[in-house]
Amino acid sequence: MNVFGVGPLELAVILIVALVFVGPDRLPRLAADLARTLREIRKYTSGLAAEFNEVIKDVEKETAGEKNVWKEVSEGIGGATQQVTEAIRGVRQDILKADTPAAAPPTQGGPLAANGAAAASDSAAAGPGWVEIPDPDAPAADAADAADTATEPEPERAETAP
Repeated sequence: MNVFGVGPLELAVILIVALVFVGPDRLPRLAADLARTLREIRKYTSGLAAEFNEVIKDVEKETAGEKNVWKEVSEGIGGATQQVTEAIRGVRQDILKADTPAAAPPTQGGPLAANGAAAASDSAAAGPGWVEIPDPDAPAADAADAADTATEPEPERAETAP
């Protein structure tokens, strides 16, 4: 049995030391004062705990409506996020289906065409240029493939003399 981390042997030593320093006449009065002080401390701490619990319950009652509102907002955002994710997946699947070689449209003229000379000769063709959008899940292309991708050439700048 440990009281405040003090075992029976330590408690006996404390009582013997108190008996020596306080004396046998004042020891009972000291024990009574100590017991009274401990009771008051326990009473005070239990009152604080009860008051704290009451305040917490009041706060929970006041915020119960707001908690439900935030829960509804969270569910709404979660549903909207799921719908957007499903729509993006559907569009991505449509793009992947349309990206087959048989269904791929020919490259037409425009600044985004793969061949600059073909872009100039096909400028009369109707419609914008087609550009392949890389799949984010696909492995990265090597340097030779990167050089073959369609890029817009930079216009030449005329140098002016100051």
